[in-house]
Amino acid sequence: MQLVAQILRSLFDLAMSLMGFLGMRGSRWEWKKSQWKMSLESRLASWEMTERGVRAKVRMCRHCRELVDRSLATCPACGASMRDVPRGGAGRLFAAVLPQFSSLTAILITANVFILAIQLIIWGADPQPHGLFGILSPPWQAQFLFGAKWPGTILELHQYWRVVTAGFLHGGILHLAFNGYALSILGPLIEESFGWRKFLFIYLASDIGSFAVSTLFSPRSSSVGASGAIFGLLGFGVIFARFRAGPRGRAVSDQLMRWILPGVLMLFLPGIDNAAHAGGFACGALLALVVAPGEPRNTRERRIWAVLTALSLVILIGAFVAMLVEYPANVDLLRR
Repeated sequence: MQLVAQILRSLFDLAMSLMGFLGMRGSRWEWKKSQWKMSLESRLASWEMTERGVRAKVRMCRHCRELVDRSLATCPACGASMRDVPRGGAGRLFAAVLPQFSSLTAILITANVFILAIQLIIWGADPQPHGLFGILSPPWQAQFLFGAKWPGTILELHQYWRVVTAGFLHGGILHLAFNGYALSILGPLIEESFGWRKFLFIYLASDIGSFAVSTLFSPRSSSVGASGAIFGLLGFGVIFARFRAGPRGRAVSDQLMRWILPGVLMLFLPGIDNAAHAGGFACGALLALVVAPGEPRNTRERRIWAVLTALSLVILIGAFVAMLVEYPANVDLLRR
């Protein structure tokens, strides 16, 4: 890396000398040259830090700050998991070179955007949108086929996968924008404090709980949206901060309580699935009483969360696979 940096600096100096020979002088050009040099040095410093990370034989535990051999999965000093601490070697190099999502929250938002885009590409927008929230809204046929919570389909046709897929559908671009904004704020708050595995479990459980409650208490209404899962994150944050995070946590809980006011106002708006919101909030609140913060610290906890993470992924992926498998049969139902 030092040889590459030296060659690049020499080439830069040669280019600057050539520019000066061609008459590119003066305060304006000298300011530009200094900016280019600063940019080059910043990029070289970043590459050198990446090289050091690749060659490093140890990594630092986030809990006790102990330097741990990069091959170990747990910290020998405190027993904390080292899974989310970047390793050295080829893994560190690939992480630096390959593009990747910054968080599970970003992946969830991207998935919601992608599914709405696919619906609009295949079915187009609803030719008769209902009000402002109907802008770029998929027609009801698309919502039905892609897994909306629909009257009779869950309890009578036993399409239970809809309690998962409904949480990834939206009734239009504004519906998606509001939920995406809320998820972008609440998601990182939970994910950074509890880790992506626990965040995935909380989000998916709240999604399922919200539409399960909606199915039981509003079986004759259709609904879609991530708001049930988002209310689950809100309920989780409020209860955990209030009862399990000490005095500072109560201050956070008071801040989160402000998010409940829009939920109360939604009770009086037509077309809002209040049962799903209540079910998601209750599910998140219950999980807040049992889920501990941070990554698993011992072998037993790691095994439990490995199983729960695998189960969450199987349920999530399986629900969309079931949607695709039953897509032709649901098309036939529409034709009847």
